[in-house]
Amino acid sequence: MPNAKSITYFSVANVDLHEVAGLESHVFKNDDISIVLNGSPSDSPFLHAGKIYHIPEPRLLIVMSGNADVHLNLEQYHFEKGSVIVSTSDMIMEFGRCSDDMIISGIVFKDQLHVGETFVVNTTPKEYEQLLRMLYILWDIANEKPFRRETVKQMVSAMITNVQYMKQESVSSEPLPTRGQLLFQQFKSLVSQHCERERNIPFYAGQLHVTPHHLSAVISKASGHSVMYWINRAALLRAKVLLKTTDLMTYEIAERLNFPSSPAFNSFFKRETGLTPREYRAER
Repeated sequence: MPNAKSITYFSVANVDLHEVAGLESHVFKNDDISIVLNGSPSDSPFLHAGKIYHIPEPRLLIVMSGNADVHLNLEQYHFEKGSVIVSTSDMIMEFGRCSDDMIISGIVFKDQLHVGETFVVNTTPKEYEQLLRMLYILWDIANEKPFRRETVKQMVSAMITNVQYMKQESVSSEPLPTRGQLLFQQFKSLVSQHCERERNIPFYAGQLHVTPHHLSAVISKASGHSVMYWINRAALLRAKVLLKTTDLMTYEIAERLNFPSSPAFNSFFKRETGLTPREYRAER
């Protein structure tokens, strides 16, 4: 039977951050921002390997020790000390293996600061220490009374901008990707953008200015999976999010995901998960 993993809604508004980050963590939280210092995912009763989480708020995370393997949207990442994660709102995270000594600090911001895209940067030791200094200053200012909202907002914006500079420098120093790797990256980005409306190979081939046959061959070679594997996976994740986090009727979800009919959507979902949408929604 295909994997029928459920999706957990993970908003800082509806969880105890000490429970998520571990009892030894330091937490600041108000209506504008949440900051966690020295969170330990391995001690969290909330985070479990193999589970999928829908994360509504943008956030910045810094890995301080340990390592983990995580899927963010359609991308697989390996995190270790110095890894910095910047995520947009409405991200889908599949939590994989996590070492017992993993420590993470981070920021969840409510005000819609411009992030642009989810990305991961492996910083240099100098960049890592610089970011930690900025984070500790942010912590001190956030704890001032009265709360300095605009100062905190500008500091978070500066941290994001700084990480974006680090990303640009990291990319410029890496070997250029092959044509196949570049096409695969562009394809996954397009799938993330259009999977709610487009689930056919010719559409993506047209967007990338290649033939459907060429696209299929390149994606298969670059990833070990077919084009439809990636398209269906993205559509399935969106369907799961809508089933678990909204009150939309099944036929409304079918319409939103551009299926020709509710039975067609039901058939797709059952083929991919082994459950009907109704059965999946009822799972806890």
